[in-house]
Amino acid sequence: ATLAGSLSTVESSEAKEIVQQVEELREFILNSPELGSAMIFGNNMIHCLTMFIPVLGLVRGLYVLYSTGRALAALGLVYNSNPLYLTVITFIFPHAVLEYLAYSIALSEGFWLTYVLVKKNLKSFRGEIVETAKMISLSSLILLSAAFIEMYTIIAQI
Repeated sequence: ATLAGSLSTVESSEAKEIVQQVEELREFILNSPELGSAMIFGNNMIHCLTMFIPVLGLVRGLYVLYSTGRALAALGLVYNSNPLYLTVITFIFPHAVLEYLAYSIALSEGFWLTYVLVKKNLKSFRGEIVETAKMISLSSLILLSAAFIEMYTIIAQI
């Protein structure tokens, strides 16, 4: 979904608006470093939690990942870079890998919850809820680590 978003066509005016929003967010984080990690974690955790929701989580997850790709396409257009290159480069950063790992866990667990609900097996559903709680905890720890790493990366670029 991220790759599809990065290869999508973005109008110049939309690209400039997206890049301006990204730059404003970056500036806010740099001016409030004590809030930066919390903001990054909170944003990513909200996206991740929605991905655990049966059926809707998959749709929401694909939208979030596609939107990330569109932001990369916008950056590529504004800064005259290849968006495919930007997408590949993104995964050099450990925080990006960690975020996608957490999102993958959430999407997988959302799929299993959907599967158990469709099978209408109440006993299995109860067991899957326990697993979901474990996976939410694991995703939280992963995203918290990613937020600290991303904040460090942002500050180190100054």
